Amino acid sequence: MLQNLHRGFTLIELIIVIVILGILSVVAAPRFINLQGDAISAQMSNLQAALKSANTLTFTKAVLAKQEKLNPGSVSLGNTNVSTTLGHLTPVGTNIVKVLQGSYEIMLNANDTITADWGVYDLPGGSSVYIVPQGYATFDSCSLLYNVDATNISEPVFYSLTTSGC
Repeated sequence: MLQNLHRGFTLIELIIVIVILGILSVVAAPRFINLQGDAISAQMSNLQAALKSANTLTFTKAVLAKQEKLNPGSVSLGNTNVSTTLGHLTPVGTNIVKVLQGSYEIMLNANDTITADWGVYDLPGGSSVYIVPQGYATFDSCSLLYNVDATNISEPVFYSLTTSGC
């Protein structure tokens, strides 16, 4: 009596497993690999670093001009003047556009659609400004909040980077 010994998988079984794995990888990969979100988050981190550097330069110039305690004040950066609050950049869109390189658009409403690389939205009250990348609205959890509190003399500057929605 001859016995038929099975040694391994048949070709059809192997092909079915490969096709199922391919389908699973196509469906699951985008959930684990968010390259665009990571790139925007990195840009937001770089933007925060650039704003901090510009603010440090502004504060240094304000100290040299003896304006670090003025509210409002003004310092000259290159060929332009920027307004200051306690020596730091006053958080208004026009200041942000002056000190940071790139394509910026002042947003009139929090949900405005922008065509520039970055949108800048001034919060009512004049002490905070949001910076958002193109394609996002102010409160989409993909923004940089810059705030200067004139009543807090020891630490008036506050940055808040939110990238969970990028």
